[in-house]
Amino acid sequence: MIRLANLLLALFALGLAACGGDDEKQAEQTVREFVKATNSRDTQKFCDELVSQQFLEQSTGAKGDRAREACRDQLKSLKGLKVHLDRVSNAKVDGDRATVRTVLSNQGQKQDQVFRLKKEDGDWKLAGGAGG
Repeated sequence: MIRLANLLLALFALGLAACGGDDEKQAEQTVREFVKATNSRDTQKFCDELVSQQFLEQSTGAKGDRAREACRDQLKSLKGLKVHLDRVSNAKVDGDRATVRTVLSNQGQKQDQVFRLKKEDGDWKLAGGAGG
């Protein structure tokens, strides 16, 4: 539980495919949905649809199917984390990898955030993030 919370907070605190406009827009939409699912604690959307298996395993410390179950448990237990997506811009796609630049705010603090995404099963999924 602590690992997912720490990773989510780190993503937001740090600053939180084929080429073409459609992939860029889809990658940006994944980031929007990720923030929305985080804030609403939508465990099904977050854990089953929006994050990569690698993200699940790194953030929960569990492997395989257990990682998805641990993600659901940990996300449900998060308290007080509300993130506002102030701006999404500058999506860059390189094959099955993408980055999306954002500005996020949490408790009045604005941070640049670069989300890393990868395509899994035809959908863009969050693979990680770093400060912008």
